[in-house]
Amino acid sequence: MMLILDFLIGFLLVNALPHFAFGMTKTRFLGIFGYKPIANIWYAITQFALALVLFHVNHGIETILQNGIFLGAVCTCFLFLIFGKTILKFYQNK
Repeated sequence: MMLILDFLIGFLLVNALPHFAFGMTKTRFLGIFGYKPIANIWYAITQFALALVLFHVNHGIETILQNGIFLGAVCTCFLFLIFGKTILKFYQNK
């Protein structure tokens, strides 16, 4: 059962990244909530929250700082939130 939950946690995190990126860049991309960018952002947030809940159930929330994969996914999205629009504008101007 633990292996299945770990698989679902990884699946949710990896699937949330493109939805978050496409939502932030206002690119139409099909998600469970529709094609709109805001729908993709909410879908990504929902997946992150569900992954966090599953992580807590499977490992305990206190061990999250010891899990590099989960922290890496969260940091990637956080950095994209901060720098994503700047990077997009830089490449659109070229």
